[in-house]
Amino acid sequence: MKQDLVLNFLREENEHFLSGEEISKKLKVSRAAVWKEMQVLRRLGYEIEAQPHLGYRLVKIPDKLYADEISYKLPTQIIGKRIYSYETLDSTNDAAWKLGEEGVPEGVCILAEHQKKGRGRLGRAWASPKGKNILLSILVRPVLAPTDIAKITLMSAVSVIKTVRQITGKTLGIKWPNDILYKNKKVCGILTEMSAEADRVKFVIIGIGININADVSTLPPGSIALKEITGREVSRVEFVRQLFVEFEKDYLLLKKGKFEALAKDWEEFSATSGRRVVAHLLGRQVQGEAVGIDPDGALWIRKDNGLQEKITAGDVEHLR
Repeated sequence: MKQDLVLNFLREENEHFLSGEEISKKLKVSRAAVWKEMQVLRRLGYEIEAQPHLGYRLVKIPDKLYADEISYKLPTQIIGKRIYSYETLDSTNDAAWKLGEEGVPEGVCILAEHQKKGRGRLGRAWASPKGKNILLSILVRPVLAPTDIAKITLMSAVSVIKTVRQITGKTLGIKWPNDILYKNKKVCGILTEMSAEADRVKFVIIGIGININADVSTLPPGSIALKEITGREVSRVEFVRQLFVEFEKDYLLLKKGKFEALAKDWEEFSATSGRRVVAHLLGRQVQGEAVGIDPDGALWIRKDNGLQEKITAGDVEHLR
């Protein structure tokens, strides 16, 4: 007997007690087996109340990124239909990449409580205390040219912003192309990696690291977590479930060729457009006012001489 079957019974009747006899009859196992499964669930962190003559009642689920907890009644058709969760990985992106090469269908998601070799853009490390934040990779197989990959990154940032707003009521900002900010402090970073041929994308891995419940003292300088922003702990399970819903909505728009709607959302949430910025490119810098993004997701900067330059890749710094 699997503990998720017992857990499903408890979830369905979370406000009422279920007797061990009732559960054993439904699962066609002994009451002793039911008791053992309850102990397994408790060791996993589930708080289960037991009362003589009444039975068992689920009181609280743990703040752990269990695949079964996230997938329970998840209302998506693509994203999160297959979820792998781990205590520790070198990198969720690396694990997703391996699955991508093995030919798994799109929508597969990898979660970890801790990464040994987490990384961000431009070779930077991504540090996160164990069991406090969200470390996630999503694999998709869009019909796109490699030159359109920036659209995936911008779309992912929009999905994160929408999720934060749904869960906390707060609207954060996007620093082009992929950082999520709150008052100039970093909440989330996105690393997009792709496997492609000359004319088509084979698969894309979207790595998303979000500071949820970590104390500021455990985060890199200039970072902040949703817990400090909201003044309360945020359910990581609830956040991931909502993120999968928002990501799928936006991804389906992208697949239908409706990036314009996503670009409009990006501009609404942009913390870069209208700001004076400097773009650090290979061997040079471009400084001026960020005008906004174009239909391809590139950033346009109006330089001090009045000319505009298109930035397709690089690191953008906001200037005060």
